[in-house]
Amino acid sequence: MLLSILFTLSEILPVILYICFARRNRHEGLFVIFLYCIISLSTESLFYFLQHKIDPFYLFASFTVCEYTLFTVFLFLSIKDRKLRYIPILGSLIFYSMAIINFTTKKSESFDSLSASVEAILIIIYSIIFLYEQIKDPSVIYVYYTKKFWIVIAFFLYFSSTLFLFLYAATFTNQEHRSYWYINNIFDILKNILFCVAFIMKKNKMYKSPLESLYADM
Repeated sequence: MLLSILFTLSEILPVILYICFARRNRHEGLFVIFLYCIISLSTESLFYFLQHKIDPFYLFASFTVCEYTLFTVFLFLSIKDRKLRYIPILGSLIFYSMAIINFTTKKSESFDSLSASVEAILIIIYSIIFLYEQIKDPSVIYVYYTKKFWIVIAFFLYFSSTLFLFLYAATFTNQEHRSYWYINNIFDILKNILFCVAFIMKKNKMYKSPLESLYADM
């Protein structure tokens, strides 16, 4: 019960904080993440109120497509190297092909395991590419001072932690689903907390290293 309440609050809080600190979040593609938070909250609300009237498989399969699309757009815009940008493009061809197969075959009654697993693998790869590019960029002294870093870390931690859960979710019994799905909820809460950190932070600035600052003062 407590975990469920925390999960719900964690879905609402990023939306509130983005609006409260709207001036800080106008750039860097953060509106894409805000839109994702709105869709995520709406999907959870629809499932709660209409779970006996709609097919949960198609609801969550549609959400997976929206989630992948928004995350990929954010990461595509964040990756500067044009050659590396081809990776999300190729990955998207694979994902959308899998999503179409998933919609047409529907091998599960409740969870889109195939497209969710492919999404997790691809977003992990895109996140690693972004972080690698940031490490190699000499203009970025402290990568953790940027909003994008915390957003991408949120992606990476969430999908890394839930990948194997997604792989086997379609085969779970109702009892197993209740027993294991708390893992998804915990890391979803962590993801939303990191979104909140990014939304609260001030706009990104070029930070000098302590040594450079000392020389500048001298």
